[in-house]
Order: sequence, then C-alpha cells, then structure tokens
Amino acid sequence: MQQSPCSAAPLSPAAFEAWNDCREAVLRHLDGLRGIDTHSHHLADAQFAGVNLKFLYDHSYCDWMDHYPADDRDVAEFLRRNCCNSYFYWLQTAVERLYGLPVTAETLPKLNAAIADAYRDGAHHLRILEENCRYDRVLLDNYAHPGRVDSVGSRFVPVLRCNMFAVCNCASRRDHNGNNPSMFLPDVYARDFEGYLEAVKAHVLQYRILKFAIAYDEGNRIDNFDKARAAAAYGQERPSPEAYHNFYSYMVYYICRLAGENGMVVQFHTGLGRMEDASPLCLRPLIEALPQLRFDLFHGGYPWMDDLLGLLHNYANVYADLCWLPLISTSAAKRFLREALEVGGASRLLWGCDTWTSEESYGATLAFRRVASETLAQMHVEGYLSREEACDIAGRIWRGNAVALFGLEA
Repeated sequence: MQQSPCSAAPLSPAAFEAWNDCREAVLRHLDGLRGIDTHSHHLADAQFAGVNLKFLYDHSYCDWMDHYPADDRDVAEFLRRNCCNSYFYWLQTAVERLYGLPVTAETLPKLNAAIADAYRDGAHHLRILEENCRYDRVLLDNYAHPGRVDSVGSRFVPVLRCNMFAVCNCASRRDHNGNNPSMFLPDVYARDFEGYLEAVKAHVLQYRILKFAIAYDEGNRIDNFDKARAAAAYGQERPSPEAYHNFYSYMVYYICRLAGENGMVVQFHTGLGRMEDASPLCLRPLIEALPQLRFDLFHGGYPWMDDLLGLLHNYANVYADLCWLPLISTSAAKRFLREALEVGGASRLLWGCDTWTSEESYGATLAFRRVASETLAQMHVEGYLSREEACDIAGRIWRGNAVALFGLEA
C-alpha cells in the first residue's frame, strides 16, 4: 500500500498508479499553457544589479522569517534552521533548478558566480518569467510607483494600487508604502471634497484593474457608504478616529463603486499582514453593497481561509485568488483548493506569484503545480473528477479564469 501526499489514507498500488497518472497528466497539460500571473511586485529592471544569493533571499519572503547572514560562514546554520519553511523550500528549489547547483554553504562561491554570470545579460530576469515560469501576462502591483511599469518586459499589465486615496485624507498623511495622492495628482488637496472625488475618479478610470492592500493600513472593515459623513475628515490634520474611519471607509466604497459601474475588477489583500481587521469577512458589507463588482480576494484569506471559502460559497461576485498561499504553506494551499472546488466550483479560482524576483516567482509556479496536480489527482482517485476534468480545472486556474475575469486576450 502506498500513500498519496494529499491523503492520510493509504492507497492500493492500483489507486496510487491512477493518482500518479492523473498528477502527471495535469502537469503535462499545464506545460502546454502559458499562465496568467494575477499578482506580482516584480522589481524594476534597474533594481536587478549585483544579484547574488543574498540578494535573492533579501528580496523574498524568506527575509520576513529570517535575515540572510552578513558573514558567509553563517550560511550553513541559516539554511539548517529554516529548512522546513515553505518560503525557503521553494526559493531553494527554484534556484537549484535555474542554476544547476545545490544551495549549500559549500557551493556558495560557485552559485554566486553562476548567478552573477547570468545577470550580465540584463534580460535574464525577464527570460525566466517567459521561459521557466511560462507566463503570458503578469499583473504588476508597483507600490513604489502605483500603476506604473518600470520594465521593458511586454508581459506586464499595470494594476493601480489605491491605498493612498483612502488613507490620505490630507496632504500630510501617507499610506504604508509612503504614498500620498498629491505625489501623483498635484494640488489635489487645494480642491474641496467633491473636487477630490472627481480627481480620484479621473485617475482610477485610466486603469482596468485596481488593488487595495488596506489590510496593511487601517484594515478591511468597510462600513461607511455615506459621502456626507466622509467629508467631515477631509483636509483635517487631526480628525477624530470616527471621522477618519468614515473618510477611509467611504473612499474604498467610492472607488469600488466606480469600478463596478465601469466593468473593472478590484483586488483585495486579505489575511496576513497587520493581522487586525484583515479577514476577508470584514469585506462582506462592501461585497453585499456592490453586487455588480467582481472582487478578487487574495491569499486564500490565510489564516482565515474558512472566511474566504464562506464568501466564495455565498457571493457570486467573489473570486478566490491563491496568490502567495502555496508559498506561505503548501499544505494549507492544498486544503484550500480542495474546499474551494467543493464549495465554489472551478470558474472563480485564480493564482499569482506575489513575488519580487523571477527566481522566487519560478518557485511560486513550482509550488502551484504541486498543489494543483496533487490535489486534483486525489479528487480523481476518489471519483470526484475524471482525468480530463482535472486537467481542465488546472488550466482554468492557471490561465482561463484570469483571461475571462480581466478581459485579457485568449
């Protein structure tokens, strides 16, 4: 008896063969499709200078867990103590596949030399996205310059990060990325509140995809849809907490309403971050108020995955995006995908890398491929899906659903 990685129950030899056959079929099917990466923070071309192993770890989620040591003599211990972490596993796997060397303290000089040699070609990071990740389009959230693409890569689609419009009720306030609307809309605060709304409207309607990462600012609890209450805090250096929340909440609603009226999609960070009012469930009043707007909710809501699954079940305008989740916890991503398919179906699930470098993005694709292929193979063995249905679902998540949702060319 053998055991599939998705199940605690042992499989008979015949069942394991069927599981493995379906898993490999799904992977082959994905090999034949160029993916749509729904969420990326890919660095600007100019930032890929002096790249070595330390650079890749410093510009990855690994740095959130543990800092790459300044002294190369400490690298072995750094790798040892983080060997079970998903971020480390997938970055290491990607680097080893790309550069043909194991990530160890002993190979560090050769590995750094191989990375440096590859980056002598300024297009190396873009070639990884095209040839290894096999992306067709990459939706780019540039939080240093919202809505701008700082790369010659033709695969990038700009996404406008809208935090600053909700966070900054006056010229002196900044969102968590250090942005203020006056940096992009000169003299915007010289206008009254009605003028501010019109300026924001004109700016956001230049884009087709919007993004809020307000879970890192004041949270996802959006409950004021009244313009008069919002106006009380506009232009005020020290508004009351209640007045400020009313401004913040209304501006999220206002931008989302504009998006819904104009057939746009709004992406929301949910889950990890500030960890206060970050659950997807905090967005329920907004989702109910704007049934015409399609909400692309990120990260499986981790660690509040059940909250997002509940929204996916109850609201047809909610899409569940697995971006980042396979890197956070590969096993959690398998659980989320299985339950999302059971409660929401296959047409409202998406995936994105949510990374800064091409190496980590490649690791994210490898993580997604494992999650999708093994989860769908398990459902096949249990009789849920035919092999053909498993392949079709994997392709929808990797590409088809995003093409339909964002209006991208097929």
